[in-house]
Amino acid sequence: MSSKSEQLANLKKHFGRRVHEQARSIVNSWSILEEVHWSEGWFNEFIGLAKKLQKLSSRYDFADLTQSSSVLISLLEQCSPAQAPKTDALERLNDQVSAIAQACSRANDNVPVEEMSAGRKPVYLCFSDPLQGNVLKEQLSFFGIPVSCYQDASELERSISYRIPAAIVVDTQFEGQGIAVVTAIQKELRQAIPVLFYAKEEPTIEDRLQVVRAHGVAFYTGQLDFGILVESLMGIYAMRNEAHFKVLVVDDSKSQALYAEKTLNQAGIFTRAVIKPLEVLKAIEEFSPDAILMDMYMPGCTGPEIAQVIRQQTKYDAIPILYLSAESDVDKQLDAVGLGGDDFLTKPVPKEVLISTVRNRCRRHRGLRDQMVRDGLTGLFDHNHILETLKQEVGLANANAQPLCFVMIDIDRFKQVNDQYGHSMGDRVIRALALYMRQRFRITDTIGRYGGEEFALVLPNTSADNARNLLEEVRHGFEQLVHQDGQHQIRVTFSCGIAQLQDKEEAALLSQRADLAMYKAKDAGRNRVEVAD
Repeated sequence: MSSKSEQLANLKKHFGRRVHEQARSIVNSWSILEEVHWSEGWFNEFIGLAKKLQKLSSRYDFADLTQSSSVLISLLEQCSPAQAPKTDALERLNDQVSAIAQACSRANDNVPVEEMSAGRKPVYLCFSDPLQGNVLKEQLSFFGIPVSCYQDASELERSISYRIPAAIVVDTQFEGQGIAVVTAIQKELRQAIPVLFYAKEEPTIEDRLQVVRAHGVAFYTGQLDFGILVESLMGIYAMRNEAHFKVLVVDDSKSQALYAEKTLNQAGIFTRAVIKPLEVLKAIEEFSPDAILMDMYMPGCTGPEIAQVIRQQTKYDAIPILYLSAESDVDKQLDAVGLGGDDFLTKPVPKEVLISTVRNRCRRHRGLRDQMVRDGLTGLFDHNHILETLKQEVGLANANAQPLCFVMIDIDRFKQVNDQYGHSMGDRVIRALALYMRQRFRITDTIGRYGGEEFALVLPNTSADNARNLLEEVRHGFEQLVHQDGQHQIRVTFSCGIAQLQDKEEAALLSQRADLAMYKAKDAGRNRVEVAD
């Protein structure tokens, strides 16, 4: 029989999951502000989530979350429910949401994957081949995704009536009519369930249309790529904590700049106004905008002239520049766009048009910028970005006297995998490890592909002991994953080296020590984690 202390510990784990799920709901609600826009309905729901988190975190002694949620509520009470505040107030709100995100991203430091999955909604698997369903169930469990398998439509309906799943993965041959089964179930629900369909044979266009009408979010055909499936499911579970878009408004008219700010703030877009156009380069350097909204005619210079000055700086060449002007001459508009601009909006611009145009330009810019620093195969950060991030985090850790760990990982005997099973299998292994780490580590951590089969992690505010526990759990889970390409099934391991930042140590030496620790793990027999002396 378990002791009283064990019972209390289990109770705290149980209620801790409730607290952190509540925290995640706040982070997700804040992140969708750009889609739903600031309104009284959204505001009341958001402040309600914050008050519930404050109550729960206070009751179960989560001091960081209690503090952050209390400050968040105080800031919200100073806002108008129906009108978004100015950018400086939005940024203060964003700081508290980020603090909440960081607190719950650290919640699983010492929690095994099987315990992480306990508080999650399940995924329902519906496959005509029960063996395929069971193999998927086993593999998904390693990623902390709880799963139930079904071969009977009525049993599936009963389970959905009892508990709505996070998603359904269904074979189109499930009971011979998988699409029809899901379509009928969706019609009875108030809110559609995300469904990922699978077909062994290439579907017709009619099949694809039926999948869309059944609220299918993905349609896989042929050999089911497990890595892509897991990535889609983890996207459904993910806590969204992307930085809000930032727009620099260049306009000598304070009233026009204020109109742009108020309009864009409604969608959670942060703005900063430059009234003196000759100060634009300094503002770009300090603010790092995702887009620039600029007037055509200003005292001392024109918008196109400022645009050309900006484009002369190579590092700013890709920032979208949108003209916002009363100029109605189409030839002049085209000339302005040809001189460094990307789009032209004629005043007066409807609010929804301004928000939509600016947001789409920001999203495209951020996506292109992201591609420049990410590895094409895994989607992780590339070698250069990892080293740049490490330098920044070392500076912060030294300044704040906080622990920091750098981790090097190398897949064991990877050349043999490529030689024996082909490079496509090698790519599957690399993608699987990348996906597994993205799921297991925190939003505050940085994960990158260092090169080839090597990976690197920057773990801020993390001790060597805590890093070792995390990497041992990841190592153990990854060695159980099955990698298959239709003909072969293999398991692969990795070796890992960890180095904790020493007092006033530079980034180059820290990474060198982690690298040496990784080779020590290799020499000691592979499939192990070593901490640098």
